Amino acid sequence: MFVQKVSSNKRLTCVVCVWYRKPTTFASLPREGGKKLFFGLPGNPVSALVTCNLYVVPAIRRMMGCPAPNLSVVRTKLDRTVKLDPRPEYHRAVVTWSPGQDVATATSTGNQISSRLLSLREANVLLRLPPRSTELTTVHEGEVVDALVIAPV
Repeated sequence: MFVQKVSSNKRLTCVVCVWYRKPTTFASLPREGGKKLFFGLPGNPVSALVTCNLYVVPAIRRMMGCPAPNLSVVRTKLDRTVKLDPRPEYHRAVVTWSPGQDVATATSTGNQISSRLLSLREANVLLRLPPRSTELTTVHEGEVVDALVIAPV
């Protein structure tokens, strides 16, 4: 994921290059004695919740003084092959551990379209998938990827 900074007067707007991004805005606005943070999230509920977990939750945790504000990351093994998107993607999934497993298994919540609310309700992680390239078009069953924890595992 990368952030492109665009300055305008006393406002800083960032354009985010990930699957769930449009429209995502961050601004630091001046106010007496400090600054005020402004987050503009997508209007679609699934996209808004994903981007909130990626950016707003860590920001709030940091402002609260949390020593580890970012979402927890666990290594997970995919239970099926996943086709990659040209942009980095945070794929909704459910992680489970079986007795004797060293690594958790991630099961996709299904279709990842941004209007599918049920897929987010079931998810307890967001799989961090790389962008598609000429060398890498899929992540195969059994491969291990990072997963951001968004609900009890």
